Amino acid sequence: MHQITPSDVVKRCLAGESFSGENLANLDLANQSLVGIDLSEANLSGTDLRNTDLTEANLNDANLTGANLSGAILHRTYLVGSNLTDTNLEDANLRGAFLSGSLFSGTNFRNADLRRATVGCPKCVIPGPFGTLTSFENANLEEAIFGEIKLKGIILLGANFKGTYLYEVDLSEAVYREAELEGAITKKGRN
Repeated sequence: MHQITPSDVVKRCLAGESFSGENLANLDLANQSLVGIDLSEANLSGTDLRNTDLTEANLNDANLTGANLSGAILHRTYLVGSNLTDTNLEDANLRGAFLSGSLFSGTNFRNADLRRATVGCPKCVIPGPFGTLTSFENANLEEAIFGEIKLKGIILLGANFKGTYLYEVDLSEAVYREAELEGAITKKGRN
């Protein structure tokens, strides 16, 4: 069986081929342009995707455990139901991304741009409260939508919540300063 190489991924992406359900674990795909790639249900655990352009990619139900996406461009990318345990998304551009139903545990969103992103999971309980904290520290959450979620073990210090829509969000076990929620739009939930 042929082992997939980084150059195979780039060539197949340019040809519009899908990687749905494929094993791409631990590959070095840093600094690549993979715009619009289909990585749904793919195993990307431990994969290096630093500074990679994944604009409008399909990462629904992908396993990104331990992947490094720092500085990656995930503009309007679908990450619905993805496993983001211990994933590094520091300084990533997630503007307009869809993260509904994704698993956050030890996920690093520090300084990430999540403007107009959608985050929520009515049936999910984020692991925590301490041990594997997820950080949105200094993230830009302007006009993002957080719906039906309990943010347990989440650090929100320094995050920008201007125009953020918090629909039935429970912040009772999150770490934040009350003043940082100024400008957020809330409906129900415990803030």
